[in-house]
Amino acid sequence: MSYVNLIWSTIAASSLLLSLMYGLVWSMDRKSWAHLAFAVDALALVGTVVAELHMMRADSAASWGEWIRWIQVPIFLRAACSAVFIRLYFGTGRFWLMWTVIGLRLFILVVGFAVDPNFNFSHIESIDRIPFLGEIVTVVGDARPRNLQWVATLELVLMQIYVLDASIQLWRRGDRDSRRKALIIGGAMMASHGLESLYSQLMILAGVRLPALLSPPYMLMLAAMTVELSRDTLRASRLARELKGSEARLDVAASAAGLGLWTWDARGNQLWATLRAREMFGLETADSDRVDVERLRGIFHPDDIGRIRAVWQQAAAAGTEEEVQFRITLPGEVTRWITARGRSEADMYGNLTVVQGVLRDVTDQQRAREEIDELRRELAHVGRVTVLGTLSSSLAHELSQPLGAIQLNTEAAELLLQRPNPDLMEIRQILADIQRDDRRAAEVIDGLRKLLKRRQLEFAPIAVEGLLQDVASLLKTDAITRNVALECMSDPGLPAIRGDRVHLSQVLINLIMNGMDAVADLPVALRRVTVTAHAQGLDSIEIDVIDSGTGIPAEIIARIFEPFFTTKASGMGMGLSVSRTIVDAHGGKLWAENAPAGGAVFRLTVPVYPAA
Repeated sequence: MSYVNLIWSTIAASSLLLSLMYGLVWSMDRKSWAHLAFAVDALALVGTVVAELHMMRADSAASWGEWIRWIQVPIFLRAACSAVFIRLYFGTGRFWLMWTVIGLRLFILVVGFAVDPNFNFSHIESIDRIPFLGEIVTVVGDARPRNLQWVATLELVLMQIYVLDASIQLWRRGDRDSRRKALIIGGAMMASHGLESLYSQLMILAGVRLPALLSPPYMLMLAAMTVELSRDTLRASRLARELKGSEARLDVAASAAGLGLWTWDARGNQLWATLRAREMFGLETADSDRVDVERLRGIFHPDDIGRIRAVWQQAAAAGTEEEVQFRITLPGEVTRWITARGRSEADMYGNLTVVQGVLRDVTDQQRAREEIDELRRELAHVGRVTVLGTLSSSLAHELSQPLGAIQLNTEAAELLLQRPNPDLMEIRQILADIQRDDRRAAEVIDGLRKLLKRRQLEFAPIAVEGLLQDVASLLKTDAITRNVALECMSDPGLPAIRGDRVHLSQVLINLIMNGMDAVADLPVALRRVTVTAHAQGLDSIEIDVIDSGTGIPAEIIARIFEPFFTTKASGMGMGLSVSRTIVDAHGGKLWAENAPAGGAVFRLTVPVYPAA
């Protein structure tokens, strides 16, 4: 084999091997676009070698000129991939300059196939043969460069500027790795392109009889790129080994804390899970650490699957860590509650690619929470019954009024019907009064039934003004009996709040009755309790219960919401504690403070009902 064939075959084989290697790296990690650019770049060099060998073996000017035309294809790919590689691997370089270089090279390629014989020469008169590496090769003889050759020269200059600018930007980052990459890859690429540019310009513009030697200088650049990419590969391999050891240690620590580690590959629909995580899902511990998601689909509660996906998509879009709680049902077992916390990644189209994090079995905590909720409902029910006992005289008065009116109206109607010609119009009015009083009594009884009923929170939109009117109507008689001026008012146009009407009524009744107790020892003219409601921002309403009493002593104001703490001789100390629990369950807040002008102020906030 001749030296020419040996050298160029070696270049082609090396380039093809590099192309296959880094193409395989990209296929295993589709995010490593720099490896793909390098693989295509190396493959394009193989095309350059093929074209150069045909040019050195050409037997006519027409054949030599045709291969000059075809060599522009791998040259275009090399220029484009080199520019893209710099941008991806360095993370620097100006976009407009990169696309200008690619655009000029594409222009040269297209025009080269549109004109004859090629882009570089407008006319090739003859070819010559010269000795090279012990054999005779073909070179261009008499030829006329095309006037557009300045475009190729401009592209070569801009490519050098682009690489230099990107290398300087990378160097300025200051760390050792960045400066090494800028020096090795940037320097090699500038030297390679510089030698190639000088050689091609001497051959085309100066008419120097030289064989096609564009690929050997390019190997300098590929060698530098290979060194750096190999360094990254070795570093990744070392990090992978370290990560495997870290994962083992983390698995032990997580298992000791009752946590399971997991990673979900959304594209392959496979779940990697540690031993502890697989135990949570009831999987055999002898299984591989990779779990087929289809095996798990049957144990997930169907109502939770859509919510889980929505949470991870939101986490991927926001780039934040999220937590979701869901239910699973294993054969022969009751429902388990699992909390998953982690991060997710999405591709450029917003589709989930990877979700990873930790799992924790919170079944015991969930059951404890349900027991606490049941106890809270019991306490709230006891509180309502206690309040109704306190208000028994007022409620009796509220019922006696409509019932007494009904009695009088029925007696009046009976007297009218005894007349020979009863006034039907007056009887209709009496019946209308009876119906109105009956509805009033029914409303009082219905309100009592709701307050006495043991129930869970039922959230619905509530008009604030209507809520205040209901509470004021229920406490009106008690306030009159105590000689307390009770005033309820709200800003006009307040949005509806999201809450349970009965439980919020209980809170307001507790606070208002506490306020009336606080002013009981004041002169009658000074006994006053005011309830106001106003918007607090765009998403909540604040309701204030203000009394004209002496206020709350500073030493106990921090303790008044504690269970069983009371300053009343006959109090249980549960009213304020239950009230705060109810408000917390609504997603609001309840706190107390002393008013500057005297007296106590209890403030509670409740979220606005969503407009949607």
